[in-house]
Amino acid sequence: MEGSSSDAQNPLNCPICLDILKDPVTTSCGHSFCMNCIKKVWDREIQSGVCSCPNCRQTFNQRPTLRKSTVLAEIVKGVKYAPIAGPGDEGCDVCRVQKRKAIKSCLVCLASYCQIHVQPHYASETFKKHKLVEPGLQQQICSQHHKALEIYCQDDRKCICVLCTGDKHRGHRTISAAAEMVEKQKELKIRRRNIKRNMTNRKKKVEEFGKAVNQHKRSALEAVKETDNIFTEMINIIQERQAVVRAMVTTHMKQQVTQAENHIQMLNTEIHHLQEEDDQLEPLLQTEDYNYFFQNYSFSSGLSLRTSPSKDVNNVVTFENVTKSVSELKTQLEKVCVKHKDRISKTVADVQICKATSPFICKYSEIHENHYSTL
Repeated sequence: MEGSSSDAQNPLNCPICLDILKDPVTTSCGHSFCMNCIKKVWDREIQSGVCSCPNCRQTFNQRPTLRKSTVLAEIVKGVKYAPIAGPGDEGCDVCRVQKRKAIKSCLVCLASYCQIHVQPHYASETFKKHKLVEPGLQQQICSQHHKALEIYCQDDRKCICVLCTGDKHRGHRTISAAAEMVEKQKELKIRRRNIKRNMTNRKKKVEEFGKAVNQHKRSALEAVKETDNIFTEMINIIQERQAVVRAMVTTHMKQQVTQAENHIQMLNTEIHHLQEEDDQLEPLLQTEDYNYFFQNYSFSSGLSLRTSPSKDVNNVVTFENVTKSVSELKTQLEKVCVKHKDRISKTVADVQICKATSPFICKYSEIHENHYSTL
């Protein structure tokens, strides 16, 4: 059994049965026992009229009332089935029989601890100044000097130990790894703010384009309906022109909507990429393990925002001018229809959801796209 009497140093073992605590209770002197174990001891001692703590021998004039320690019971419940170290796992250096999987390593003790044996580092004032990191001492300790990698070499961009500063890294620019990590995290915070800002801007663009598309669709349908009515009044003379304008407006609307929807999809893709970059930065900003931080910082520092050609919603997204133009044709008959044909075509083409992109912006975006493709 995990945590059995073979592991006598386990702080969660009962001092009486030497097994892991079951229904733990704590006496006023601060020692914990299985409820049944301490009851049996006191059942024997009660005949003498005095109960005592089996651990420190403090006596009690009256038999203490025992209540289950809820907090301790939860701790026991969590560690009773602590996983055993498997292939590739860091094993606990305290477990003697069957090593449990280590959950923390101490850079002061130079040892790794499972969920059970790490508890003194949290509970005892003696260990308050010890540095706990993610398990994996081989990555946290200098292989040459067997010292903690607490120094950051700015020239070689790697963590080293204090003895390395007088050896291979003599004369190099060095700083506390913790201090360097703080500075790098400040840079990442700025990068993250930029990501958030760009995400917000793109979300606004998506909303603007969505509204423009809806307005564009509604206006197109209204224009088709109104021009239908106008052309109906013009009867035979206008029927041919009516069909031409209807097809012109409908086709142009579909082209514009397709263009705008493609741009919306591109913006949503960029938002997704930005969210992925933000998710990669999150663990680097939350970790206290500077070695883990610098192992992954080089990758995160290369992350860059992908930008698409800048487009804005055009002011002219409705077909009102088309309707006005067709209304004028009502009084002109056939000879005026020929004159207004080119004018109608132009007003339809002027209805753009996306504003035209300037050559400078297109060239700028092209350069950045080429840059991102090489990352």
